[in-house]
Amino acid sequence: MKLKALKNSRGVTLLEVMIAMIITASALLMLLNMAMIALEGNNWANKTTLATQLVQEKLEQLRGGAAGALEDGSDTTHGLARSWTVTDIGNHLQRVDVTISWDDYQAKQHSNTLTGYIRTD
Repeated sequence: MKLKALKNSRGVTLLEVMIAMIITASALLMLLNMAMIALEGNNWANKTTLATQLVQEKLEQLRGGAAGALEDGSDTTHGLARSWTVTDIGNHLQRVDVTISWDDYQAKQHSNTLTGYIRTD
């Protein structure tokens, strides 16, 4: 009688536990991968936003500067390399190209460029 009761007992076998652990581990690894992709995207978005703000800031600084004193230049701020070129296009108008570049964590180079026109006297 005891032997028959052991055969009919309904429990979880070792094989079922192992399969459940494999499924759970696979799901956790996929979630971890998704989290890493989200972090990479967030980092890229932050750098791109910062770069755009710094390019606009430099263009506004050049617009607010003394008339006729615009010159080419470059600097580094927040770990981003920024350069600008000033081109006289005549009729009291100067073209300013501001470029900012940076490397991401995979050493890929990215850059943003903004062009503006400044009226001079």
